[in-house]
Amino acid sequence: MAKKTCIGVEIGNSRLKIAETRDGSLVRFFADYVPENTVRQGEIIQWEAMGDFLKDSLKKGGFSGKKAALAVPDELVFTRRIRMPAMSAAQLEVNLPYEFHDFISDDKEKYFYDYSMIGLIRNEEDIVTEMDLVGVAVSKELMDNYVSMFKRAGLKLITAAPANRALENLTRRLDPKMGESDFALLDLGSNATVVDIFSNGIYQVTRSIETGCRMIAEAAADVMGTDPHIAELYIRENREQILSHERCQELYSQIAIDVMRAINYYTFENRDNTLETIYYFGGGSYIQPLVNEIADTVPLRLIPLADMANTELTNVEAVMNGAAACGICFN
Repeated sequence: MAKKTCIGVEIGNSRLKIAETRDGSLVRFFADYVPENTVRQGEIIQWEAMGDFLKDSLKKGGFSGKKAALAVPDELVFTRRIRMPAMSAAQLEVNLPYEFHDFISDDKEKYFYDYSMIGLIRNEEDIVTEMDLVGVAVSKELMDNYVSMFKRAGLKLITAAPANRALENLTRRLDPKMGESDFALLDLGSNATVVDIFSNGIYQVTRSIETGCRMIAEAAADVMGTDPHIAELYIRENREQILSHERCQELYSQIAIDVMRAINYYTFENRDNTLETIYYFGGGSYIQPLVNEIADTVPLRLIPLADMANTELTNVEAVMNGAAACGICFN
């Protein structure tokens, strides 16, 4: 019997991540830097070039599958936690677009809408009165471009979901008990630092911090008189103790304080939360002084996302550097 294969793709501002699963087990992972001026603020600006790059990366990584799943950057998707009166699926299809009228100024017909049911609210007579769900809306033009890009790369795009949904899937895959927990995920990314907060395992909100690890590389490059890409290598190896330089330390402190503010804002607005742990991942995970500063500043436990793993996902690099690419395969 043929094994079910899925190619999960995550396209960041600086790196492309590809994961492959077979029958629910991770079998391959590959990541590479995207060509400059190809992606901006999560949005691809050179579709054909990215399609060609994806095709080359699939070949380099030794991927054989043809069916793909995409983790769409959160900034390109409208995501809302919604409570609506009980209704049929057909009625929900008609009414869901109107829940986004405060967010979408364009013609609502230019968007795809979907939802994930969280639960049903019942009255004292045990009659369902409301539906608790997460609704999403995404541009049809954007998705058409993604379909064409994947086709150019030799893949068939069969499913797509917001990156936060992919991360939600991954946490449940790593530890089924996460579906009963409040926790935060911290992506130490290149262009930004992103905090995603989950309640009872369900995505709630994203706080994006403009300071990312690229700024640390740029500071190191300025200090050492070199190119930022070369500086990244120096940072990884901590050459000349660059990670201890005051310019870098200032950025660690800035990021840590902003993460603390994001957490404090959520806990203040949601007093009944049981948030105790932040799981971190992303390209900045290897910058230990940054991780230490966040751990010392934020009053929550800070744990590598890979430490949550207790299933087939034993590839630490994949979990730490391609979390959404892995998670989208389980959508």
